[in-house]
Amino acid sequence: MMDVGALVMAAGYSRRYRDQNGQHKLLVRHQVCGNLSLLAHTLRLTTAACGKRVNVVLRPEDHALIETARHYHCGITLVESHSLGDSIAAGVATQPDWSGWLVMLADMPWLQLSTVRRVRQAMAVADTVRPQWKQQPGHPVGFSANVREALLNLHGKAGARSVLSGAPPLLLQVDDPGCIRDVDIPGDWAEC
Repeated sequence: MMDVGALVMAAGYSRRYRDQNGQHKLLVRHQVCGNLSLLAHTLRLTTAACGKRVNVVLRPEDHALIETARHYHCGITLVESHSLGDSIAAGVATQPDWSGWLVMLADMPWLQLSTVRRVRQAMAVADTVRPQWKQQPGHPVGFSANVREALLNLHGKAGARSVLSGAPPLLLQVDDPGCIRDVDIPGDWAEC
């Protein structure tokens, strides 16, 4: 599955975080991220798992995030996205030659590299793959080229739920609570 790549979803507005902190959450540096910005931490993890097959979906006005993606030599898809579904469809459209896509959320600093690698490897045997921690489905979610058309038709806030209901995922049990934990507001950085 060497030609499976990662689509890093980073086109959100970060409204709730900005309302409380005045800053885009993906630009926040934190000790959880080794004092890198959240996006830089995510891209370091993602490139470790997928090499050069990383494409970041961003808003055109988010110049600092675009520069971070360039620093890590990632592909960039600029989109005026209003939802996760739109972002996924745009990312898949810009990488049509990949045999599959790992949909990575950019705001999950506790996610373990081993989880990303396991999902990517499992794509060799399933059209959709998802990690699960204590019966809770997590991220990243892997999609093979067999569901490409369905991914290209996504729109709306439901993300890829319709694809997963049509092609139920292979669920990988992982010892990684980070696969279900994201940063939404400043208080989310508190330790568990």
